[in-house]
Amino acid sequence: DPYFVNLVDSLQGYSLEKSIEFSKTAIPTLSTLAQEGVIFNKAYTSSNICAPSRMGMMTGTLQNKYGIYIIADVDKKGFTPGTLLSESLKNNGYRTAHIGKWHIGKRNDQILKDILRENGLDENLNPNSLEKSHPQVYAEINESGYLGSVVDEQNPLNNGFDYYFGYNYWASQYYNSNLVWENFKHAKKQKGYNTDVFTDKALNFISESVLSNKPFYVNLHYHAVHDSVELKAPDKYYNKFKSDSYTLNNFYAHVNGVDTNVRRIVDFLESKGALDNTIIIFTSDNGAMAGGSYDGFKSGSPLPGNTPFSGTKGNYYQGGFRVPMFIYWPKRIRNYKRSEQLVSTMDILPTAIDAAGLKLPKNIDGKSLLPILLEKEDKPIHDYLIWAGIHSYKWGYLINKSTKTHGTESGFAPPAWVVVKGDYLLRYTGILEKGIYYDYMGGRGPIVELFNIKNDPAETQNLAQQFPGIVKDMAKNYFKESTEFKPPVAWKRSKWEELRDDILFQ
Repeated sequence: DPYFVNLVDSLQGYSLEKSIEFSKTAIPTLSTLAQEGVIFNKAYTSSNICAPSRMGMMTGTLQNKYGIYIIADVDKKGFTPGTLLSESLKNNGYRTAHIGKWHIGKRNDQILKDILRENGLDENLNPNSLEKSHPQVYAEINESGYLGSVVDEQNPLNNGFDYYFGYNYWASQYYNSNLVWENFKHAKKQKGYNTDVFTDKALNFISESVLSNKPFYVNLHYHAVHDSVELKAPDKYYNKFKSDSYTLNNFYAHVNGVDTNVRRIVDFLESKGALDNTIIIFTSDNGAMAGGSYDGFKSGSPLPGNTPFSGTKGNYYQGGFRVPMFIYWPKRIRNYKRSEQLVSTMDILPTAIDAAGLKLPKNIDGKSLLPILLEKEDKPIHDYLIWAGIHSYKWGYLINKSTKTHGTESGFAPPAWVVVKGDYLLRYTGILEKGIYYDYMGGRGPIVELFNIKNDPAETQNLAQQFPGIVKDMAKNYFKESTEFKPPVAWKRSKWEELRDDILFQ
């Protein structure tokens, strides 16, 4: 996106050439695994923001059917126990572990209430309001692990996992985090760099499984590089990248930390003769939070960002929800390839379940990708995919086109729904309020846009007027599927109502 390139140049001053160089040299392990597996060129998450997307992945079901559209919906309700597909693997002899980010459950508010009551404060206070008025209480809350906690009924151990080491929050600091829990207990202040620490825990679990000759399933959900990356990566990663930009060096150092730790796992499995029949799936829960520094404290992914797509996490330009994804399985993938099939992160667990020889649950949206991996049939896995949620600028460079800030813009952001079918993407974007976006300071009514994403991946040429038949056909797909969507748990009801309005498609 030329706007992104110019903005980053003005704020950071590093070159596109050096960025592209680093983006390639930072990931030797992942590049090799991808090239020796199946790379999915048209992979999408089920949402453009993390917590709803993660719920779609773990349930294999479009999270809108549970009333989940934004992060606040997840924080308020969490998932429904009994819906996580990991239970199928655990119930059929697999040792299962979740390590790293969870963020599909409700926080354990009883921890907060107990601290407030013990300090003579109102149990319903917002903890953020205490930072200046009661700094000692605020510190006690942070040190308690409250922010990374999850209620017992939504703890991984009660939902298909044998081991849990992670946090139920949007991100966890690289160092000294108080957010992490181990099984049902707070793990206290984290020692070490969390990419390394999470891998240590994963390797311990994998080692126990391999040595006891037990099949295993591990979610290893790294923090890097989900949030801003101001904190310096360890020297063993940082010193590999030499440019005049700390931001550029540091971002790719954190990425290289992930790559190096994946190599540790691959090397261990290979040393034990277990790599050949292990499936490795690599992806993201949303598009990158791309941008230079914004709001004075956030620094998202540098150049080349989500190239060749426009947008970032939080909006329904392709940069927000089209993601890298590959599957590596030496024993069964014989012909390395790039697949142009339309696939979703909701397909990950159905694929794992199918590969384990188990029966897929009924009434889920995810599909097994085994036919692609094993080249057994060529028919489409999905005829189309749909999305519904928020179209926000807050998580990247587009916030500079808003009068609001990273902390406030999403409350004013319009709703949107999307259909991707064949080479086309159809997007409906709802009403823009007055005074929020510099391009439309007088506000704007809802709009419909159609793009040929094969020829125009950056979505620069709206073809809706040119192909009204395609628009109407794809809109029918959305309105048919969305009849199962439930009202939002926390999102503004009026925003959700806009997603049900089909007047523009009559």
